[in-house]
Amino acid sequence: MKYLFVVLSLFPFIVEAQVASLKSPNVSGNALFLARHSNWGNGETNTVRNGIDVQEAELAFYADVDPYSRLNMLFAAHPEYVWNRTTREVDQSWAFEPEELFAETDHVKGVTFKLGKFKAAFGKHNQLHTHAFPFIDAPLINSSFLGDEGLNDVGLSGAILLPSPWYSELTLQYLRGEGENDSFKSDTPNDGVEIAHWKNLFDLTESLTFELGGSYATGENSFDGRTHLLGADATFKWRPTSGGKYQSFIISSEYINRNIKKNRIADEDSDGVVLWGKYQFAERWAASLRIETMDLEGFKSSKGAAGLNFSASEFSSFSLEYNHTHDPMRDFGDKDERKIFLQANFTIGAHPSHAY
Repeated sequence: MKYLFVVLSLFPFIVEAQVASLKSPNVSGNALFLARHSNWGNGETNTVRNGIDVQEAELAFYADVDPYSRLNMLFAAHPEYVWNRTTREVDQSWAFEPEELFAETDHVKGVTFKLGKFKAAFGKHNQLHTHAFPFIDAPLINSSFLGDEGLNDVGLSGAILLPSPWYSELTLQYLRGEGENDSFKSDTPNDGVEIAHWKNLFDLTESLTFELGGSYATGENSFDGRTHLLGADATFKWRPTSGGKYQSFIISSEYINRNIKKNRIADEDSDGVVLWGKYQFAERWAASLRIETMDLEGFKSSKGAAGLNFSASEFSSFSLEYNHTHDPMRDFGDKDERKIFLQANFTIGAHPSHAY
């Protein structure tokens, strides 16, 4: 009887806290600052400049709407540089836009529905926000095949947890095909993009997990044809149960093939692969290495990167990175770019956890 009295006396405070959480969303902010030096960045017409700049800032709001649904809103701001042919100078402006804005519900057991603007469930890297990239910039296959902003559009998503002995999730999505990805820019209204992603996660030991994923996307393009994307990804993560605070290791690889069918023009078939690893050798220190190659319409590009990361806490980190890119499609000057990055990453507020 005494315990019942305690529960009943606390009930008004529990209800009040729940109502307050529904009225007051969780708020977080992230800021990326970047110092960059490249042998390609010294030209007066360059829109990617050497020096110190704000790379990107994000402002996120998320909360339960009611017991049945949640709302997520993430806005991003970043500088943009455009060559002005009239003044013959590079003009700077600021872009502020919704990166993700969607409602979701998991009220149906084993199924999560999502409606709004979101990062498509294609591959692994496409679903990451900039501050969560394992390296400072995106892999070649992502920026070339999926666009600078990735495959991100308004649509409907359903993620189904399959009845298997391991974690297995099938995601089916339909996007409107009006995003910034040129591979799916159809001139006909209402030509959408269909996406399927199958994610599997296995616990190999208490310290080692293995993730295997497959992706497919298809939609009409601006050549009166159809674009097909096929992807596969695999990731090993090792963190010992004893001493995992000081030592861990990740190795991951992703492959994408893009086929663009064109009306009365030869089809384009391109593909590429990226392999990267990150080794944490101390409580706050980690070293990383990435190699990648891409065949774009017969032109073979390659890229290598090496980095050192210092995490002062879970809310701030600093990365020093060197990468070398060979781009045979560059029509003037040196076809090899050598650049050094120094990035500062700061987060405040109740930032939600990233996908595993």
